[in-house]
Amino acid sequence: MHVGPVTIDYDVLIEGMKGDVGFTSKEFVDAFQYSLKSLRKIMGAQENSQPFIIPGGGTSAMESVTSLLRKDDKILVISNGVFGDRWEKILSRYPVHVKTIRAKPGDYVTPDDIEKEVSKEHYNMVTMTHVETSTGIREPIYEVSKKIRNYVDLIVVDGVSSVSAEEVKMDNIDVFLTASQKAIGTPPGAGLLVLSENAVSRLSDNSIAGYYLNLKNWIDVMKSMEEGRAAYFSTLPVHLILMITKAFKLIEKEGIENRIRRHEKVAAAIRTGIEGMGLSIVAKHPEAYSNTVTGVIVNKVNPSEVLKEIVNEGIELAPGVHPDLAGKYFRIGHMGWVNENDAISTIAALERVLSRLGEPIRLGEGVRSTQLYLSKGNISNL
Repeated sequence: MHVGPVTIDYDVLIEGMKGDVGFTSKEFVDAFQYSLKSLRKIMGAQENSQPFIIPGGGTSAMESVTSLLRKDDKILVISNGVFGDRWEKILSRYPVHVKTIRAKPGDYVTPDDIEKEVSKEHYNMVTMTHVETSTGIREPIYEVSKKIRNYVDLIVVDGVSSVSAEEVKMDNIDVFLTASQKAIGTPPGAGLLVLSENAVSRLSDNSIAGYYLNLKNWIDVMKSMEEGRAAYFSTLPVHLILMITKAFKLIEKEGIENRIRRHEKVAAAIRTGIEGMGLSIVAKHPEAYSNTVTGVIVNKVNPSEVLKEIVNEGIELAPGVHPDLAGKYFRIGHMGWVNENDAISTIAALERVLSRLGEPIRLGEGVRSTQLYLSKGNISNL
């Protein structure tokens, strides 16, 4: 129950256990073609959009966005936490002007505040984080993008902790990106992103991008592969892409809507259990609860001790990484192939561990609350 890399389905893992699949082989080209087409569907993108799967991870996908920027462009970063701040850290290395609007821990920057800022000054790009992994906060990106569409050139969304677990659609959005090791449910090693037609038109030799993560160097490979023809710029993570293909097939079989509902149900069950045992959640507003990450605040115990002890119960959680909440919380990841039994196991193990460590909780009430939620659908109706 980590925030990523997540537990991986065995059928997905087995796809990567092949000894001699070349990057120009028909097997690989077919797999890559399927994955590119599937990525476009999962992102809710138009047919004229361009999908990319590049080596690296979420951060490589983020940095590749410099392919769309030119010297002295102005970027507005919307940050709800550590990974929102990462946009600032990446872009500040380049010859562009960056301004950041930050929310306090557990909160989010409101659509009205963002609209107010972009109406005062023209920005070439606005970046947002759909689900802030450090706090579990979900930004209302669709409301924001609708409000600011006519003010800015490019709207970019980090969906590293949202894609295939939250509703994702590219309406009014120019770049939607993610990573392989999160809700898609495969090992780390790939950055996945889709560019709108508007974004593709910004690719040029005048961008500030470097070489390896310059999407202009990758686009012909992506187009060729999607047409079923092998192409090369730099070696792709062959075996990982075979696993991504299998994951996309499993997602297609489950149905993306069903997958999102499953994540929503498991997330709500876990939060109900946390609150049932008497603990608080980092996210302050229910409308900003995410389907993939929940931050849990403890009052007495050291959260690092909780993580250490719960591993002995067979469950791995994630440490809190927001500096303003250091020593006050830990995180539960609930994404990928998680199910209702995972929610029950997590809450049960947490109760045992917290009780042993001396955290004041209502022992047994967390499991009871979770069970009631899962059996009835909504505990408030009981």
